[in-house]
Amino acid sequence: MILEELKKKTKRIEYEDRIIGDLRGEHPGPTVIALAGIHGNEPSGIEAIQHIFEKLQKKKGHLHGRFLGIIGNIQAMREGQRFIDEDMNRIWFTSILDKIRRTPINEILTAERRETKKVLEIIDPILENSDEHQPVIFVDMHTFSAEDGLFVISTRDERNIELLAQLRVPLIFGIEKALHGTALKYFQNTGNIGFAFETGQHFTDAASKNATAGLMCLLAASGTISATKIEDFARYYDYLNSQTEDLPHKVEFLYKHIIEPDDEFEMRPGFKNFDKIKKGQWLATDRHGKILAQRDGFVLMPLYQDQGDDGFFIVEETD
Repeated sequence: MILEELKKKTKRIEYEDRIIGDLRGEHPGPTVIALAGIHGNEPSGIEAIQHIFEKLQKKKGHLHGRFLGIIGNIQAMREGQRFIDEDMNRIWFTSILDKIRRTPINEILTAERRETKKVLEIIDPILENSDEHQPVIFVDMHTFSAEDGLFVISTRDERNIELLAQLRVPLIFGIEKALHGTALKYFQNTGNIGFAFETGQHFTDAASKNATAGLMCLLAASGTISATKIEDFARYYDYLNSQTEDLPHKVEFLYKHIIEPDDEFEMRPGFKNFDKIKKGQWLATDRHGKILAQRDGFVLMPLYQDQGDDGFFIVEETD
């Protein structure tokens, strides 16, 4: 399997510190929180954040606001698995988080809820003390199992669109309505700016490069640091644009194929993000037979891994 081969080639990293880095500028500005590795088979965001902190460490005097990088699921990262007991990015419901906060960590039954408690201990004080004049910007870093493509999952909030338009990467609207219990939706519901950045295929150099370039451009677009103070900023910006110039700029969610237990779902080989598909086209199989496309459009995030219950998405280009 392609992903297993990529995983073997990935250098083994012992993840110990949850906080990858925390730069606090000498000038007021936004707080940018980059959460990476909420799924344990997605190390690219962590590698990108590490690289950016190395680049910006000596630029602290030019920083406006704060840039914080956090690892989500350290235990799953050590195992190279999406999750240990349950998907950490499907438990961010208000009631579940309240219970996690109130429960002593040694009484929490799943690895992912223990990991979530430790993340909340970092981000809760930031949200409680946030300044309405200086936004908190949450970036949920992800990769996927298919080949090619990068994009941002966002709401149609004008603040999101105004900020993300400067990155010139595809914006996916509506998917957040079909994904429940995500960290992204939790942050959006706090009234802050939040989006998910899907940077490429798991364990690939391309995904790390895309994540690095995207985050650098985000820091400049948000006013956290001026592009003129980022060494080789034009190189990051041009690289990011070169990866997205042939992709649709804005697309709308149409359909999600849900995988249920014992479905024996298997995506047909060869599908890539933003491949055009036609209604009735054979996309996958399960124990009941062929799974056909329900709509015309583009296929997004076709599943080529064992863990996960989202088989594929269908989206269409929009204004």
